[in-house]
Amino acid sequence: MNNNENLKFMLSAADLQAMGFSRSMVYKMMSSKEFPVVTIGKRKYIQRDKFLAWLDSKEQTAENTQEVKVDV
Repeated sequence: MNNNENLKFMLSAADLQAMGFSRSMVYKMMSSKEFPVVTIGKRKYIQRDKFLAWLDSKEQTAENTQEVKVDV
């Protein structure tokens, strides 16, 4: 079984914090226009697969620049 399958389908800010992202970083990411957020009521979520794809795209960009940078 793939480790990614152990994650929930929809990730909340708390889920991202549990992965090691700081609270302020999570809310900056979720406010970014390039971050694929789903808003339900006042709560924001991101689909697991879209989050992983977004994260992979950041890694690929970093490989070209030799540094990991998350623009938020």
